[in-house]
Amino acid sequence: MIGKKITTSFLVLMCLSLLQNITFGASLESSETENQEYKQELNRIKSLGKSFTPGPTNDLKSFERLANEIQSKWSQKKKEYYARLMLEVCEPLSSGRFNDERQYDVARRYALSALAESNKIPLEVELELTGHIMTDTVTPRAPTGQEWAKRRKQDVEVRFHAWRRLIDAIDPNWDPNDIQFYINVPLPSGVEGEAGVSPDSIKDPKLRAEYEAAIKKNREKAERYSEQNRLHKWLKRFPKRAEEYIIQAYSKPPFDVEELKQYLDKYIADTKTKARILDAVTKNMQEQAEKIPKQ
Repeated sequence: MIGKKITTSFLVLMCLSLLQNITFGASLESSETENQEYKQELNRIKSLGKSFTPGPTNDLKSFERLANEIQSKWSQKKKEYYARLMLEVCEPLSSGRFNDERQYDVARRYALSALAESNKIPLEVELELTGHIMTDTVTPRAPTGQEWAKRRKQDVEVRFHAWRRLIDAIDPNWDPNDIQFYINVPLPSGVEGEAGVSPDSIKDPKLRAEYEAAIKKNREKAERYSEQNRLHKWLKRFPKRAEEYIIQAYSKPPFDVEELKQYLDKYIADTKTKARILDAVTKNMQEQAEKIPKQ
């Protein structure tokens, strides 16, 4: 298989797994010290989060203290690191491990904080964080009136922003069957040895440069394929979920169709999607109006 293009699903999955780990890891642009601090903080959150299993003894306040400490330390540092740390904080909060009705609101607060400058963080981190931003609409504690209207704006705008960013990142010409990269890049013509050896082993500077360029091009193709593969998976589920939440949110009073139209015009280019959302909300509003007893 060495030196050959990837043509089997097993090799594709293996390569994409490696690339995904690289993509989701710490950025090489940061200092080594900051990288190490980030990894330590991430492991600290993971360890504490795993210690909480669903039950009445879990202490939300102790977890909040850790989260607040990390928020204070990292919110003004690299936005990607801060967002990833807050994402790790949100996971146990949204999973229902605490016997505290505040846990989902706390997760929402941290997620919103990490999304304050969402264009500065990786798209997939933004998509993940958006899933932690929910507002109770059915229990007796559910906000109403202007409090709900304010929360609704935040809830739907983060979804619209992530949705638009996802659409913009999708390559419409991407072909999942077009696998045009190698596990080990073949050596230049005239160079003896096995594919995948270090460029330093090639003495001829011209051939070494040719080999380095081929390795770089191959890596970029693989990374591009991996990225589009993941984003197309998000495309299959995120817009549908976002649309359902948005329709539900604007189908609850106080009604504000004009605000919804403004968001649709700002973030959604597809006219069918805009019409579908507006029609659904309008229909729900009419049904609710018909249930109100006439004087």
